[in-house]
Amino acid sequence: MKSLSAACILLAIIGLIGCASKPAALKKQPAGQSQAAGGAFETPRFSELNETVNYLTASVVGDLTKTRAITADKPAVMAVADFVTDQGKITRLGRVVTDKLISGLVRSGRFSVLERDLIDRVIAEQKFQLSPFADESSAAEFGKILGAEAIVTGKLSDLGSVFYLSTRVIDVTSGSLLSSADAELDKRSDWISLYDDEIPHLNKPKIQTRVFRAEGIGFPSAKFQNPAQAKSMAFRAAKGDAMRNLVEEIKGTHVAADTTIEQMMTQNDSIRMQLNTTLQGARVVSREQLPDGSVRVEMEVELSEEFIRTISGP
Repeated sequence: MKSLSAACILLAIIGLIGCASKPAALKKQPAGQSQAAGGAFETPRFSELNETVNYLTASVVGDLTKTRAITADKPAVMAVADFVTDQGKITRLGRVVTDKLISGLVRSGRFSVLERDLIDRVIAEQKFQLSPFADESSAAEFGKILGAEAIVTGKLSDLGSVFYLSTRVIDVTSGSLLSSADAELDKRSDWISLYDDEIPHLNKPKIQTRVFRAEGIGFPSAKFQNPAQAKSMAFRAAKGDAMRNLVEEIKGTHVAADTTIEQMMTQNDSIRMQLNTTLQGARVVSREQLPDGSVRVEMEVELSEEFIRTISGP
């Protein structure tokens, strides 16, 4: 009897130990996310662009449907900004992501998305030198100009092995954050090339240029009996004369009240080298054969004001 009681006690102890050693039930994780240590959820990572954008779109639609009275009968008016890099640049990849996000929002039937042409036109009219979506406050103010209820902004970052995409939805009236989502996209060669292809800003300042022109005359040499060869050499001499005149005209250009480019060249060899490199782009704009056999040419070279400021020094 004692042996039977001891056996029962032993079995009970073993059962208790077995129950204590069972792992806790795993937390249910959202689709596309992986669970990190401690139960936290990592940023979801995808191999396909469509999957990535679909995840971001679903997050935005879900958040806004919960927080706002949005229905198919009463869609929210939204403006979607281009996804930009950490440097604030718009790239072809950012434009593709933006277009796909817009399509997804429209397909949901819960949003009326403003056309990009309207947004670009307002940016051009307002003469924004920086993106009006640079921060939440600026985005909200710009949204009021557009007549939107909410603004969707996005960032696209290169993290080495992946692209990191994040999106935020800002309430135009209050400036508060309505939704935020992020995802990672595996890198592929085609995505990398699109990421490196920048789209210029609408109001990016144009570099002002200055065109210098000069004439030159070349005379045929008596030592060349062949007329065609003599004419060719006269043309070459005319180009050399025009180039010398171009150089003199440029050297005499004032970059300050009492400073010419020539004076700067004598003080800095690198400036002289930069000018010589620029002069290699000089071109013939007119050529005339004169009655006495000589050749007159006009040449021009285009220097940007930025270049002139650079060679003028501080």
